Amino acid sequence: MAKHNELGTEGECIAAAYLTSKGYVILERNWLRKRKEVDIIAMDGKTLVMVEVKTRSTQSFGEPAE
Repeated sequence: MAKHNELGTEGECIAAAYLTSKGYVILERNWLRKRKEVDIIAMDGKTLVMVEVKTRSTQSFGEPAE
């Protein structure tokens, strides 16, 4: 696996762990439909949440909250 793919996978794992710690229930990871992909699909109570994870190796584009 290419290094940037490994970084992306690590970021998705961190995001899923964070969401789980906040009470979200992870339903799917890397869900595929034709040529579309959603990194994480989760439930927050009765709310369906679809998450696109962007992992960066530097802060040259700003802080994560930005």
